[in-house]
Amino acid sequence: MRLARKFTLALVLLAIAVMAGLQYVQVRRELERSALDMQHDHRLLGHTLAGSIGKAWQLAGEREALTLLHQANRFQEQVHLRWVWLDGGPGTPALTGFPPRLLSTLLQGKDGSMVDPAVDPGLLHSYTPVLIGNRLGAIEITESLGEQQKYVNTVVMGTFAATAAMAIGFIVAAMAMGRRLVGEPVDQLVSLAHRIGEGDLTARVPLPQRRGDELTTLAGAMNRMGEQLEETRSRLATETAARLSAVDHLRHADRLTTVGKLASGVAHELGTPLNVVMGRAKMISSGEAEGEEVGECAQIISQQAQHMTAIIRQLLDFARRRKPHRAPEDVQGLVERTLSLLRSMAARNSVTLETDIPAGLTVEVDAGQVQQVLTNLVMNGVQAMKQPGTVRVRAAHTRSTPPPDVGGPEADFVRLDVEDEGQGIPEDVLAHLFEPFFTTKDVGEGTGLGLSVSYGLMLEHDGWIAVRSEPGRGSCFSIYLPRGEDTCQAAS
Repeated sequence: MRLARKFTLALVLLAIAVMAGLQYVQVRRELERSALDMQHDHRLLGHTLAGSIGKAWQLAGEREALTLLHQANRFQEQVHLRWVWLDGGPGTPALTGFPPRLLSTLLQGKDGSMVDPAVDPGLLHSYTPVLIGNRLGAIEITESLGEQQKYVNTVVMGTFAATAAMAIGFIVAAMAMGRRLVGEPVDQLVSLAHRIGEGDLTARVPLPQRRGDELTTLAGAMNRMGEQLEETRSRLATETAARLSAVDHLRHADRLTTVGKLASGVAHELGTPLNVVMGRAKMISSGEAEGEEVGECAQIISQQAQHMTAIIRQLLDFARRRKPHRAPEDVQGLVERTLSLLRSMAARNSVTLETDIPAGLTVEVDAGQVQQVLTNLVMNGVQAMKQPGTVRVRAAHTRSTPPPDVGGPEADFVRLDVEDEGQGIPEDVLAHLFEPFFTTKDVGEGTGLGLSVSYGLMLEHDGWIAVRSEPGRGSCFSIYLPRGEDTCQAAS
């Protein structure tokens, strides 16, 4: 609307300027025409009287000639007649204050006139030279400019009224045109910009068929911009969905790889309860167990079957693909569930798993994803140790500032440390640990996705993974998770 108002104001100012110029020209023309008309009338009257007075002067003398002029003056209401000598000789005194240029013109026998502004609204003096013998005189015709001023005022008022009417009409037309040509298109463009800004990329402005002005060009450009943004958003949505699907597949593939590594440990875990089940079943079938001992054997078989079912279910839950779901989790229980799948594998590598987790420590996480990260880090620690040793999992409250890729102010976190006693990580390798497909293991022993996937999972939890290592002194991977509400605090 501001543009429409500016456009209308510009048109109005232009109209007023044009009208004022026309009015000024009209007044000047009327003034000039009125003055010429008066001078023309005076010239006609002067020449008519000059002939009569000249003859009367020759035939009857000066007295009769001036009497004739005086009688003629009695019949003129608007003009006053007077005889003046132009040579300053005896008789009627010469006109005082004559402009030299006018006097020179009259002495040449030509008519002349001048305006005396001393008397309001001014007097017009016209002179007609008359030669009397060898002396030169003139008939002076004086007329007030009051009537001319009234006439000019009438013309000015009429012109002003016409100009005002035209200006008002022009203003109304300009406002209508401004609203039609500028206001409405600009409102449509502003509405289109607001809708696009709010995310409605399907919004369009209808383009007129026969207009080719700048606003139409701008509307076309904004329509094309909306189409391009809509196409870009659709393409980005498709690409984002494809990337999320690829990341999900990579995470699941990494989890299945971990499940494969856990399989041998799970098989060893199932061996003992299976042997117990087989032994007790033989005792029952052979009749070795009798009486109450049969029920005891059946109870032991049931207990071992439940134990094996729990191990298999835990392994299946770890491998199953499901959507992430955050919920309050007890850190101590989460770590114990994870390490229960890894103890057999660690034992085969002569590695002991230890924990130091304070009771009541909670975090709000997706348990399966955090379990996948812990499993990867613990397995890496076990594989990094070439001799008997210990992998420790600790947890504690800490206050820390997130790294730049996470962002945010200093805050409280729960830190899970997975510390091994291996050979450590060289400094040139540390910078590439979390890059996809980067691995220092032999071909067939690792995909290079474990740490990359783990770091991505922690980023989605508003956390991160840090690592510190010294060659020959082992490594420590620290998981930082936003601090949850402790169970002791909740109870209080």
